Amino acid sequence: MSQIKKVGIIGEGKMGSGIFNWLVDFDFALSWVCSCEADTSKIIRQFGKKIQRSLDAGIIDRKRYEILQQTSISCDMNTLQDCDLVIEAIPENLELKRSLFLQLDNIVNAEAIFTSNSSSINPSEIAPPGKRSGLFAGLHFFYPVLLKNIVELTLSADTSIQTNIALESFLTNIRKRFITLEEKNSFILNKIFLDFQNEAYKIVKSGHCTYAQLDQLVKNHIFSFGVFDFCDSVGIDTMFASVQNYTRDYPHKDYYSQFLSALNDLISQGRLGAKSDDGFYKYPLAEFSDEQPAGSSDIVEHLRQTWLSASKRFTAQSHIPIYDINWAIKEYFGIEKGPFDK
Repeated sequence: MSQIKKVGIIGEGKMGSGIFNWLVDFDFALSWVCSCEADTSKIIRQFGKKIQRSLDAGIIDRKRYEILQQTSISCDMNTLQDCDLVIEAIPENLELKRSLFLQLDNIVNAEAIFTSNSSSINPSEIAPPGKRSGLFAGLHFFYPVLLKNIVELTLSADTSIQTNIALESFLTNIRKRFITLEEKNSFILNKIFLDFQNEAYKIVKSGHCTYAQLDQLVKNHIFSFGVFDFCDSVGIDTMFASVQNYTRDYPHKDYYSQFLSALNDLISQGRLGAKSDDGFYKYPLAEFSDEQPAGSSDIVEHLRQTWLSASKRFTAQSHIPIYDINWAIKEYFGIEKGPFDK
């Protein structure tokens, strides 16, 4: 780990701030670059109060406090120039990410590792050309970073062995479990959930239940979160881009067309989920009804079998060790029993 001493984080959204706040507890120098629209003065004040409280409570010592006081929080990319590792967490837009990394390639030292927290775009599509492609990988953390102990490390064909080793050591050092993926099997956890989401949407549109009823059934019997409130939380536009990316090369991508069309229709109406106060639901949320739809047990069993089938199919394709993928699936879905537990 001696080569990774300073880490840069780009993006002040839920993921960028979550990754930054997780790394504060570890022995790195940090530089956080926010967008020009961010209120960096407010973010700096909040961070100052946080580390002061940690010092007062004895959570950190004076030496660590003084190091954290040197943390750079700004909208200036040049503060990343001496970083050993950069983690990008900006919106899910291919051209935006490409442009960012081309800019960074001319700023950050030539030996630094670049990573993207993208949830749907492979490293080879984003990495700057040339030597940096061997120093590039995907580091897909999950929200909330504080609670989800799993990261997808995605390697392109160009990612060097040294980069792989350094990133696996980094993740171990920050106490995050991980699964290492090739690009052909990237974003495996989201792809498993997509099959479930797609089937859930078809159940609702067939008239068997409402969005709220289906989400309540899922939360009561299968996962810790629903399908459609998850979409609203992530953002309908982000979900649409992700599903497009996942299914782009699927031979059976028409199977997902109804769900994609529904997401696209919401976007065209300006209904982007919780961030716009309207998506599959209107916000603030009214209390869900406890009324169960007819055939609720059949709906639950059908969805459970969909999830089990998707979990086993994608695991077989990826050749990830059963123990590792089972743990990852349990962390992702917030459940105690995974698809490979007896």
